Amino acid sequence: MSKMNDKKIRDILIEYLKTEKSEVRIYQEKSIGSSICDLMTVTDCLTGYEIKSDSDNYTRLESQVKAYRRFFDKNYIVVGESHKRSVISKVPESWGIIVVWEDGINVEREAEEESGPFPSRKDQLSILWKLELKNLLIKSGLSFYTYKSKEYIINKIVEQVDDSVIKRHIVYELLHRDFS
Repeated sequence: MSKMNDKKIRDILIEYLKTEKSEVRIYQEKSIGSSICDLMTVTDCLTGYEIKSDSDNYTRLESQVKAYRRFFDKNYIVVGESHKRSVISKVPESWGIIVVWEDGINVEREAEEESGPFPSRKDQLSILWKLELKNLLIKSGLSFYTYKSKEYIINKIVEQVDDSVIKRHIVYELLHRDFS
């Protein structure tokens, strides 16, 4: 059994995610507060994937879990076989667990929607560009706040727009983001 490094795990995971979902947008190395998300998918919700290669340890995992729960509707930890047994006690029960090896992938546990104070729509909105936030203001019939900061606009949206509408808009904007 060869050691699975981050790149091998990531490549196998990306191929799997592309075949698994009909409409999916994949983002890598996304900044989420004080952490970096290894992989984020956008489907009907935002899902975070934290990768732990066979040579990784769990030192930063506690703070990563906190950050991921604030930003994503669902979360997975993705590990090589060497972490298969130990990982279950390292993440919340709502987290999914995916084990990747050389020639395959196994979803050991499906992720559940985060609940309670998670995720924070305010944190999720911070992923959007100012133009994408303005699109939500327009669709919701709110003022433009042209000269206001991104943070101000986000606060206004969270105060005045229904949570489910915000979630749908975030998903829409990230699925259709134009990098050209």
